[in-house]
Formats: sequence, structure tokens, C-alpha cells
Amino acid sequence: MVAGCFGVLLSASAHVAPPFAGAVILATGAILLGCAATIDLSCRQHLGASPFTIYRYVRHSGSTTSLPKLARTYFRPFVPPRFLAAVIAAFLAMAALAHLAIGSANLSLALAVPACLLALLVWALLERAGGRRPLLPEETAFLLVPPEMGTCELRAADRSGRFRLAAAGHRPETILIIINESAGQWLPASDAPGTRLAERIRELSGHPADWLEPSNVVTNSACTEVSVPSLLTGVGTHESAEALHRMPFVFDLAKARGYRTALLMASTLEWSNLDRFFSTAAIDDLYAAETEGHPLVNDIGIDDAYPVEKLEAIVAETRGPLFAVLFLNALHVPFQAESRFPIPASLQDRRSRALSITETAHRRVFEALKRAGRYDDALILSIADHGERPDHAESARAAISRLENYSDWVLRTLFLVKPPRHLPEAMAEALRGNGARLIANVDIAPTLADLLGVALDDGLAYCGHSLFQPIPPDRVSVATSTNECRSWFGPAIALARGRERLTCDRFDFLRYESDAPPDPATDAPRRASLIAEALRTPIINQTIARIYRTHF
Repeated sequence: MVAGCFGVLLSASAHVAPPFAGAVILATGAILLGCAATIDLSCRQHLGASPFTIYRYVRHSGSTTSLPKLARTYFRPFVPPRFLAAVIAAFLAMAALAHLAIGSANLSLALAVPACLLALLVWALLERAGGRRPLLPEETAFLLVPPEMGTCELRAADRSGRFRLAAAGHRPETILIIINESAGQWLPASDAPGTRLAERIRELSGHPADWLEPSNVVTNSACTEVSVPSLLTGVGTHESAEALHRMPFVFDLAKARGYRTALLMASTLEWSNLDRFFSTAAIDDLYAAETEGHPLVNDIGIDDAYPVEKLEAIVAETRGPLFAVLFLNALHVPFQAESRFPIPASLQDRRSRALSITETAHRRVFEALKRAGRYDDALILSIADHGERPDHAESARAAISRLENYSDWVLRTLFLVKPPRHLPEAMAEALRGNGARLIANVDIAPTLADLLGVALDDGLAYCGHSLFQPIPPDRVSVATSTNECRSWFGPAIALARGRERLTCDRFDFLRYESDAPPDPATDAPRRASLIAEALRTPIINQTIARIYRTHF
């Protein structure tokens, strides 16, 4: 399409008098087409589709962050200036060569316009080329349901009267949840490729032996605006929007037990109505990118240093129980590269610099808790909303956008737990026993409810499990990038059971993997049992049907 438009531009400029005006038109058009081509290529590389496709699914709910401001934030890191200059130079060079080689008199507009239309037709046919993948008998059942699910938006909702204080529980003086954006389980430390980020965080605490790191943790979504609401309510991403808007927030549970509550976000809440969604939560201190007027420095986030400094102040001034959620955004693509925190000059690539910012944030938080005498008896969780694909392309799936990619890079997340020093032994033993079981970040809410002695009412139930109780060895965890509250052009799902994975997206339909050696005699029935589990979940069933009908 760009080539066709370029041909029309060449022909039109050749027939403009005087020649200087034609040259100006040609140069301007070449610059605009170069910019358009660069933006399109960058968008396809990072998000897997053209800007026109992506734009239909972007929902920005606030007024404090303007569209030009968002555009500048994205263009600086995602559209490299040198690459943009090279593309524009290539268009200008091709235009000059075309005029010299063909001659202005031979550049016909009458021929260029049909050629452009022909290019568009060929492109459209290529987009639809390829036959449908044949379905196995157990897969055809997905097509028996309507492919489209009901849609709605995140909203404010009354969640009162949905839980009661039951057992006395064990109430540590401090509960802190650090959510690290895009922190996969495999991420290295900033300055030591042989050391994982999880190991570095434990070292920064000064007491690495106090921490537990489960070995098989999965996300509930590769998309933040799906994962975080699920994580902070305990509603599975595959459950209904009605359940999501009825379940109490973890802040509500803590507030009922007398905690001061805080949500500190390095990213904006003015995205996909997250601001409205959290507006009814029992949050005493709400801090987000849009509340303080700091500049956006990475994606739709401010410098991670600002919410960390706010948390330090809250820890220092609070005299009673404290419950806080800190969301760090430095590791979101394209990675925060500058900060108020010092970054070693030896770190040059953006991801290493972002990792350094994340490490400093953890160190500062740990030091603040120790100064306040809160560290020893605190429950601290350092987790991630999802992972991210690696920098290096060691397999074909490494090139697929994270939003529709449930490879283990994305599915398996950072997950660290420092239990309170005086946790009852039965709870501590169960926590240790779950170290090798399948854990999902949807387990956070039921874990807190168990710790605080809170029971759900009004027919509500968590789909996850408390980490302080034995997790069933055959539990199935579900992850989805789309549901009733979020649509996307390329939906993807994953079911996990132990070390088994069943994933489905527009690149691989119902792909089964296991860490065990391949064995057709057992793989086929185990794959079929996960497919049967997917069929019992309406949203997953509809999503798989949509993937097949749209992309296969």
C-alpha cells in the first residue's frame, strides 16, 4: 500500500509546474510516507498489528493525559530517530532515482493510480490467503458456541456486604505487595546475567533466607488491565464481569481489619477505566501517574522513584497496621532508562537500566521498612502482573507480541514471598509445601483473606487458593488476554496444570506442551482432558472459537 501511494506521489509531482513546486511536494510526501512506514513497522514489531488495527482497541479514560502527550511518550522510544531518518532518506533517494532513470515525462498518473489499486487488491488477497486448519474431533466442540461474548467496561461498583470477619486470623503489622510490570521468572539482574532478578531482590533485603520462591508460578493474563483487577479482587480473568464487579477488593478486607491502605502506581489509572474501577475501593492513599503531574517517561508511566518515595513517607508516618500495594512500571517495554534513582554508567541498554531502577526501588522499600521497625513481621510479596518476551530471538515465538503470547517467558512470572516472622507454624508449613505446586497470581486475594480471617458472603467464592493451605496437585489455572471487559484483535489463552500447558492463539491452535518427554500414549489423553476443561469455561470456549473462525 505504501509502495502504491509512493507511485502516485511520484507521478503527481512530475506533472506539477514549476519543477520546484513538484520537488517540494515530492519531498514532503516522501517524508510523510517515511514517517507512516516507520510507525507502521514499529507498531507491527512491538504489538503485532498496524496502528489502524491497534487504535480500535485502545481505551484511554482520563483527561489529564492528552493524546499528543501519549503520542510523544510512545514515539520517542518505539520509533528510533536514526531508523526514521534512514527510511525517509530511502524514500527521497528512490524518488530522485525514479525521476532520473525514468524521466519526469514518462511518469504517468493514469498508470500509477491503477497500479496503486492493484497493489491494494494483492495485499488484501494475501491477507486472506491460506486454508483453514483441519480440526480434530475433540476440537470441533468449540465451534458449537457463538464466537462473540458479551462486552462491557470496567466501572465503579458497590461491593459492600460481600464478606464478613470470621476467624481471628493472623494480622501482621505490615502487608506489602510489590507488583512488577512485565517481570518474567527468567529475568536477570541488571549487572549480572548469571544472577536472576529474584535472587538479587532477596539479596537486597539483607536476609535472603527469609524469602520463599515457588518454582511454578503462572500469570492470569498477559495484559495488565486484565491481570491487575483480577489479582486485587481474586476473580479469575475467565470469570464473568458481574463477578469481577461484585467481589471485594483486597483493600476492603484490610480496611475492615483496621489497616491504613494505600495504592501507589507508577503508571496511570486513566487507562481502560481503571480509575473508575478502583474508585470504590477502600483506599486511604491513592497515588498514580496522573495525580501528581510528573512527566511520563516510559509507556504511560512516571519515574518509579516517585511512588517509592511516597511509600517511604507513608511507612515513616504510619503508627498502626499498614497495607500497601506498590506498582512499578520500569520494566514495561520499551523500559525506563532514566530516573531520579542513580543508574550505573556501565549499564547501557534500556532493559538493564530498567532492572537497575527496579532493584533500587526494592532496596529503598526494604530500608524504609527496617527504619520503621516493620520489616521482620511484615508479609511482603514481590510479584509480577505477567512476564515479557526476551530480547534475543531463540525461537519463532520470541517475535510474537506479549499480548498474544503465552510462552513460558510471559506465562511464568516473578513471585517472591517473605512471610511474617511470627506466622503460625501450620500456615508456614503449608506455604513451604506449596513451593513446587502450581501457583497463580490469582491466589493473592484468597491468601490475604485467609491470613486476615475474612470469609466471603453473598454466594461469592475465590477461584484461586490460599498459599497458607495445601494447593491441590491437579489444579488448573487459566490465563486469557481478552474477556468480557477487554477485547483485542489477537486473543490468546493458556491453561496450566502442573508443568503442562495448553495454549491457543492465532499462531498456534490448541498447542499442548509438557516438561515430560513426549509420549503419544499419554500426551493425547492429557491434552484432551485440558481441552475438556476449556470447554467447561464459557469465556475460554468462546475465545477459542473466535481464534479459529478469525485466524484459521
